[in-house]
Amino acid sequence: MPNAKIPSAVESDPGALWDEFCESLKQAGNVLRRPETPSDPQTLAEGYRFLMRMLRVGFENHFELADLSHPQLVPMVGRMVQYEGVTSDARYLHALIDGGATHRIRGSRGDAPLFEIGTYTGKMGLHDPSHLIASLTEETLVVGPGGEVEIVLSPEPHSGNWIRTDAATRYLMIRQYAPDWTGLAPGRFVLSRDGAQASRPPIAFDAVRDALRRTAEFTRRNPALWAGISDYWAANVVNRIVPQIEADARTDIAPPSGHAFACGYFDVEPDFALRIEFVPGRAAYWSLGLSNYWYETIGYGDPAASLNAKTAVADADGRVRIVLAHARPPASTGLSNWLDPKGHREGTLVFRWSRPLDPMPEFHCALVPWRSL
Repeated sequence: MPNAKIPSAVESDPGALWDEFCESLKQAGNVLRRPETPSDPQTLAEGYRFLMRMLRVGFENHFELADLSHPQLVPMVGRMVQYEGVTSDARYLHALIDGGATHRIRGSRGDAPLFEIGTYTGKMGLHDPSHLIASLTEETLVVGPGGEVEIVLSPEPHSGNWIRTDAATRYLMIRQYAPDWTGLAPGRFVLSRDGAQASRPPIAFDAVRDALRRTAEFTRRNPALWAGISDYWAANVVNRIVPQIEADARTDIAPPSGHAFACGYFDVEPDFALRIEFVPGRAAYWSLGLSNYWYETIGYGDPAASLNAKTAVADADGRVRIVLAHARPPASTGLSNWLDPKGHREGTLVFRWSRPLDPMPEFHCALVPWRSL
């Protein structure tokens, strides 16, 4: 199909659309001016970086992945882009899809102990609302003798691995969790839509124009959304951790099936430490990580900035004692579990509790002087 007619303003000035986009994008910086936004240099520097990252994420989702006739399954985050409080223990893939069509995911299962494909009403920050519709996990996934898998996503039932979709389905995500990826390979998958043409059509001017408009809107809205979640924790759950279900609607971050979250907000000055104690009980996986004010993962991939069921050292009675502090506790304290906030005085605590046999643990937190350790 040929491109629609270029607007007269762009015909006379090919850069007019870019000027319009940049002018609209200016408003995204207002999130840094909010009275609630911390004004320390680190939070502001990360805020500017987050705006640039959301600009990239916005255009990717509104243009690069927006052709539902040719859906693409791609990594959601990595070392250069973290958001939504992700954990580096997981490998995330995502795609936008048309829930009325039939899709197939083919590939190799990989070695991750926990695996899930979930379909959602939308992507958080991109659509409203975003809630889990259906999922398929490692517990019921049928895997071939060579590790090969095929999953059908469609409104009509299919034999084998099948996830039902409908008109409300707009987004899918694959999560692969491992407390230690040493020697493990993540699964590799390809997404296709039944009946899709082999080649993509040429880029349409109208599609780019619409994507620029939506990208500017996303870059304005999404940072404020995540900052607002941090504001809630900072106002209500300081230096303690509570199950997310006890919080209000704005903290609903569409958890996958079989997973529960507990969150809180740490505010720890250099001369203090936050002591966290709990008995994990039985679960396939748990982790405690840190996010900054913008819900970017603090120390992504650095074991000093997060702990999980494998890396944490428990006492003889099963209790895990953790110190969140700006320096590692001396060995003489006997405190082996350290969370390094990487220079952040404040941020969000994110606890994941996955495929549990026992209830969410109770957390006992205390802010203490560093010298008392």
